[in-house]
Amino acid sequence: MPAQMNRRNVLATAVTGILGAQLMASRILRRDPFLPSTPPLADLPVHLGAWERQSEEAIGPEALELLGPDDYLARRYQVQGGNEQAELFVAYYRTQLQSKNAHDPKVCLPGSGWNPVESRLDRVQLPGSRYSFPVNYYRIKKEESEQVVVYWFQTPKGVYTFEQQLRAHRVLDAIIDNRTDMALVRIIVPVARQGVSAANTSAIGFAQSVYKSMLPYFPPTEKKG
Repeated sequence: MPAQMNRRNVLATAVTGILGAQLMASRILRRDPFLPSTPPLADLPVHLGAWERQSEEAIGPEALELLGPDDYLARRYQVQGGNEQAELFVAYYRTQLQSKNAHDPKVCLPGSGWNPVESRLDRVQLPGSRYSFPVNYYRIKKEESEQVVVYWFQTPKGVYTFEQQLRAHRVLDAIIDNRTDMALVRIIVPVARQGVSAANTSAIGFAQSVYKSMLPYFPPTEKKG
């Protein structure tokens, strides 16, 4: 009998603890989230390392309706004095506590006719620093065209490569820091005549500059009083 009562007490304590944690989390998540004041993405530098802006692009209304970002950027860059080109797309969200959020680009690839022929997780090392961050690497092909795609989810706490990671940390960040701002960053480099190895080098080099230029969009949380 005492052992059975102990088990019941432990179970009751655990249930009470879980319910209490859920109640506290629900109250915290109902707070008005911290919404950072950031410059428009249009202010992203037109020169990123060796790359310079070539043109501004537009995203169709259906895609924008699906993604629902607070701001976005679609831009083409080209290496100064060279032939290497890159497409940069950024979808920025001041908070993820809304009905629409960024979708993993790999989900959209087959639907648009592009098929992955190689995929892996890669790391981008920042020059002159010990810091590196993870990225998704895809090499995709449609008929005779081939491209290298590198993308990641950037947040104030770091970089994630999977939506599942993002969702798990979103709850923790909302509870602990009361903020869930995030950006989906995607880079596309055509393989063309330069070959896969050169396209890989271009994509990683461009990613180094883009990552650093995105840091001002994740300012520290403003402390009150």
